[in-house]
Amino acid sequence: MRTMALQKRSALTVACPFCQGTLDRYPSDDLRCSGCQRQFPRRAEVDVFLTDDEWNACVQHLEHERDALVSYRTARRRSFMNQFYYDNWVKRILREVPPNRRARLLELMCGEAEICRRLPSSFGSALALDFNVRMVEAAAADLRAAGEQRVQVVCGTAARLPVASSSISAVVIQGGLHHARPLLKQILAEIHRVLEPGGVLVGSEPANDHPLTRAIRHWQYRHSRLQGHDPDEDGFSRAELAAALDNAGLRLERYRQFGFVAYPLLGNTDIVPWLSRLGSRWCGQALLGMDWLLEHIPGIRRLAWTSIFRAVKA
Repeated sequence: MRTMALQKRSALTVACPFCQGTLDRYPSDDLRCSGCQRQFPRRAEVDVFLTDDEWNACVQHLEHERDALVSYRTARRRSFMNQFYYDNWVKRILREVPPNRRARLLELMCGEAEICRRLPSSFGSALALDFNVRMVEAAAADLRAAGEQRVQVVCGTAARLPVASSSISAVVIQGGLHHARPLLKQILAEIHRVLEPGGVLVGSEPANDHPLTRAIRHWQYRHSRLQGHDPDEDGFSRAELAAALDNAGLRLERYRQFGFVAYPLLGNTDIVPWLSRLGSRWCGQALLGMDWLLEHIPGIRRLAWTSIFRAVKA
């Protein structure tokens, strides 16, 4: 009863990404803004909030990255070890969201909504958004099949969000910001806009706090089928991340480095292919335990592959 009351009390409604006006749905299933009169045609199995040029870029990107997307979905859905690691990774991210900031969640650059598909009952309504229409269509279908009614999935750009200002309790991003460096300033500004006062941004991004980690990651990006073909893809150092957040009016209040052995092996099972066929929970727990120990050794910590951070809108 408490969860149902929370969901009803915290309903999240999409709005025009250009003027935040109310959206009306027509019999054709198109959406039109009652404010600026922009129309968003029904282009897919989910609502699409892209301009014509952005939609064309989306279609071209899908064609260019077709092989990587097939490999990504295969690894994420068929590998027990990968699923096992994502379960633990998402749990760790969501623990960073304070209990009083769980009413209205926004998952940005969601891919197949790895966070929203694992949303605990303590969270209210959620919106998951990504530029890749095929991934969000797959996520929406999976969520419907699972009976998850709290989550709405849409196609759009994180640099122009289809939600009203100060309407979101928490924004979560799992490894998405480093894919969007050219738009980082706009994305963080939009996150600041949509967060309610005191709202939080919780993210997990590749950590660039040590030159050895950076060198190995560059090799991995060149050899992994799941990474795509972006030559500019890179992680963040703590100082770089803090500066970008601060410029957007978001104060970094927590930064934790983690991921040493389990992260590269279980999170990227295509690097060591036999791991994709392994179904041992004991092995996964052992690798996670090794990561936990290394995380607590100060001299080793800077060699971490990734970070989890929390920033607050003052």
